[in-house]
Amino acid sequence: MKFTFLPFLSCILLLFLQFTVKAQTADSIIFAPDRPGMSTPPDILTFERLQLESCLQYEHYNNGTTLNKNYHIPTVLLRVGILKYAEARISTDYAYINETDSGVSSPIYGMNPVTLGTKIRIFKQHSILPNTSLLANLTLPWYGKSEFCPRYLAPSVYLLMSNSIFGKLNIVYNYGLIWDGNQSPVNQFYSVYLSLGLTKKLGIFAEGYGYSARYKKDRFYYDGGLAYLINNHLQIDVSASGKYKSDNDYYFVNVGIAWQVAGQKLKF
Repeated sequence: MKFTFLPFLSCILLLFLQFTVKAQTADSIIFAPDRPGMSTPPDILTFERLQLESCLQYEHYNNGTTLNKNYHIPTVLLRVGILKYAEARISTDYAYINETDSGVSSPIYGMNPVTLGTKIRIFKQHSILPNTSLLANLTLPWYGKSEFCPRYLAPSVYLLMSNSIFGKLNIVYNYGLIWDGNQSPVNQFYSVYLSLGLTKKLGIFAEGYGYSARYKKDRFYYDGGLAYLINNHLQIDVSASGKYKSDNDYYFVNVGIAWQVAGQKLKF
């Protein structure tokens, strides 16, 4: 079954346009995007609200034998507040992968698989006790370009925690287990993310994150960037990453947006 990109994106944009036309500004609604960065904050989307997060990303990866130049144009994450303590999520992206081996390029392009997920609040921050949530994802093997899809269902689960310090400084830390759906050893993911609000609208962040798996050498990377709040429900950001502890030459550049529909509640 084929899954094409343009109809999917068009439906999302039309849905957002419908709610935006009806919406009135509601500044009291909490706006806490999952982006930028590889870490995911534990904040839950407000009940009965809809949020779109998207980016354009370029990745450069060279392991000494092959060179990959990967474009994600764009990634799409749709979040819906379904309960006061939980949200539903769906994500995918359109990828263009250009692999060069011994001077021969082999471009592949198409939809990446669809991932369904939910984020559930465990408890809010209280004194030194962190704001904590659980994120569970399931990547489906049936939709998307066959070369990009796993053979089987690919689950992942993350513990998301954060602490706010003096109001402007925030620290987010994650730990996750990732199965790739191809019977490979489970990957462990870990990250620490620091963000600082320079003004009411402009913030910067720095982050370290890594992966470890049985029979594989640990990989550790860093990234950083800034985010600008256009209004209380619209944010743009830019970030870049490099390697710290890895045999591979790797970096990415990312430009993104997060947009929450305000005012008009969804009706389930």
